[in-house]
Amino acid sequence: MQTPEKRADVLLVFLSLLLVALGEVYFLWLPQYVWDGVLFCALGAFLWAVTLRRTREGRRSGPSWLRGLLAGAAAHPLRSGLMVLGALLALSAGVGARRAPAGADFSSYLRAWALGLFLYLLALAPLRPLTPGRIPYPQRATILLLLLVLSAFLTRALALDEIPANFGGDEGTQALEALRLLGPPLKDPFATGWYGVPNLSFVIAGLGMHLFGETFSGVRMVSALAGTMAVLATFLLARTLAGEPVGWAAAAFVAFGHYAIHFSRLASNQIGDALIGPLSLYFLLRGLDGENCRPFYLALAGVILGLGWYLYFGARLMTVVVGLYLAWRVLTGENPFRGRMPDLAALVTGLALTVWPLALYYITHPVDFLSRYNQVSIFASGWPQQEMAKTGHSALSLLLQQFLKSVSAFHVTPDPTFWYRPGIPLLDPVSGLFLILGLTTVWGKVHRAVRCRRECRPLLLLWFWSVVLLGWTLTENPPSSQRGVGVIPVVAVLAAVGLVELTSLARSEVGRRAILWGLLAVVVVINLVFYFVVYTPRRVYGNPTAEAADVLCDVLETWKGPLSPVYFDGAPFMYWDFG
Repeated sequence: MQTPEKRADVLLVFLSLLLVALGEVYFLWLPQYVWDGVLFCALGAFLWAVTLRRTREGRRSGPSWLRGLLAGAAAHPLRSGLMVLGALLALSAGVGARRAPAGADFSSYLRAWALGLFLYLLALAPLRPLTPGRIPYPQRATILLLLLVLSAFLTRALALDEIPANFGGDEGTQALEALRLLGPPLKDPFATGWYGVPNLSFVIAGLGMHLFGETFSGVRMVSALAGTMAVLATFLLARTLAGEPVGWAAAAFVAFGHYAIHFSRLASNQIGDALIGPLSLYFLLRGLDGENCRPFYLALAGVILGLGWYLYFGARLMTVVVGLYLAWRVLTGENPFRGRMPDLAALVTGLALTVWPLALYYITHPVDFLSRYNQVSIFASGWPQQEMAKTGHSALSLLLQQFLKSVSAFHVTPDPTFWYRPGIPLLDPVSGLFLILGLTTVWGKVHRAVRCRRECRPLLLLWFWSVVLLGWTLTENPPSSQRGVGVIPVVAVLAAVGLVELTSLARSEVGRRAILWGLLAVVVVINLVFYFVVYTPRRVYGNPTAEAADVLCDVLETWKGPLSPVYFDGAPFMYWDFG
């Protein structure tokens, strides 16, 4: 019977021969891609050299993490094969997409990339059910969670074609872009399009229209589903960080907060920010601090972070948040990857394989990588110089104004854009009160009832301030609501901490529960009444041109009798083909 070390040698020999043979295939039959052949041959030669060194100097030579990696690969050859195959599929999909001629059908590259990511995760997936032999929650709690998620979905999905009443110009442009990209043939999903947004975001919207119909409600349904999933993801993360009462309260704040409801009802990709954040952090914590399936959870976290790069730009901030959080753990002497290099490799590889096709596009189109940054950053656009000349204020004074507008978005300063423009702060007054209590509790480490994990404080604060500073303070016109959607879950968790700490002052358990659910009911009623009864009839979303366009379309659709030619004279305020 072969020992693990012997199987590792066999695996290395097989991989080295396979890579060199693949390089020879490129040399003989694909000479136009000669450098791909060179790369495969170089990798094969490197593995061959490693094999010879191991057999010459003894199989215990080399770093311990490399020996452990090889031993693990040899012990599970099927998993190793799936992982290598998945990586090759994802990498080749990115290279192939960049070399495909204009007008080609990119569906095969998209399928290869998706299959590669699936195989990579499958290779790390647990052999047994994640929680065998037991139900993770009591049946009653499971039913309540399903009811909460269902309520969140109905709040977002009912009357989607009528609320918001205006179908914004950006919504229309993105919907048309989605249909154009789907073709057939499928256009490049790994390139960027409208306003520098990655095309895969529009492809997802287009698939939603194929599934739910090419209507207002059909194109908005993807956002409704993403917003609903954000509720569940927030519950899982908040429960992991601070216990079930905080999890329930945080999920309720996301489910019924007017800010979250609004962006869950738009045919635009910003609501993805509110899903990517809590979902990636939940699996990251499961992988870092769990006892089982660590590489799988970390790989899943990496893939989710990578998918965020294909959505709205705010989702990319989560990669920064995760990097800062891991750096904090290392600096505080709690290196989560000490002696666990394969776990770190699982996280980084998942992120790299997911982002790879888009990264190749940015390498060949570097201007597109910073295009949106150059448009909205106060530094890249020359905003400080313009404002100093206009107002006479110093740069420091202007930056302080930017910060105050950003940090007061939930209590004082309303959204100045037509993406939402509710006329009130992004939180209702009651939730805003809980947010102040929660921030004070977490920042001052004075919690008494909430059993926060050690990671709770730095993670929540890094997340909150990263979005406030990078998403608002350093961009023009804060607090622009579309750039802050990613802060919705962390604000909900912080507000939930404040609420639970407040209700803990009650003497009896029954009193605490009654106050908690009573205050949550007040918050729910306030937000639902504001959004559906007060805000919706105003028709301010999308600006007046969107309202004019919608009214014109309604008139033309309901026109009875013969319709004479219609001439549209809206320039320079409106254009027929814009949205």
